[in-house]
Amino acid sequence: MSEQLKQHIFKNGLNMGLLLIGITMFSYLGGAEMQTNYIVSFGTLILMVVFPIYYTRVYRSSNEGYISFREAFTSCTGILVAAGFLNVFCNILIYNFIDPQYAIDVVEAIVEKTATQLQSGGVDEATIERMIVDIEQNADFSPMTLFKGYIFSIVFYTVFGLIVAAFTKKEKPEFIEE
Repeated sequence: MSEQLKQHIFKNGLNMGLLLIGITMFSYLGGAEMQTNYIVSFGTLILMVVFPIYYTRVYRSSNEGYISFREAFTSCTGILVAAGFLNVFCNILIYNFIDPQYAIDVVEAIVEKTATQLQSGGVDEATIERMIVDIEQNADFSPMTLFKGYIFSIVFYTVFGLIVAAFTKKEKPEFIEE
């Protein structure tokens, strides 16, 4: 990997990570209900899609409009992995050290929103109760669980990086001398 590509990934992974941390802090300051807000979730998803694509294309432009599949994949996936690591580290700090009560509040907000949506959808009370119990039993914001989630996310980052690389690559033509 070239030094230029390493610097590109570091700089843009850090920038995207800081944006994700900003969204995390915005959600934290907005309260547990903000964690279940679809607009915040959708905005984060859009950022996670658009940012690495845009900066992979910027890298291609800085190289005379050419980028190999490998460079495109490394750029996109590297940015996501770096940003995701910073964000999971921030989440570990918030949920486990800064404000452990916040994790409990988030679970309560998720339960409340889920119950309301299921009731409005006509789901019977017994099913709703089972789902609430399941949510409460599986809610775990421990550092290990958050880190495992990050490791699992790397699989999705990799698949996304492969797709982006397939559409972004533009190899330099090889000149054939006769």
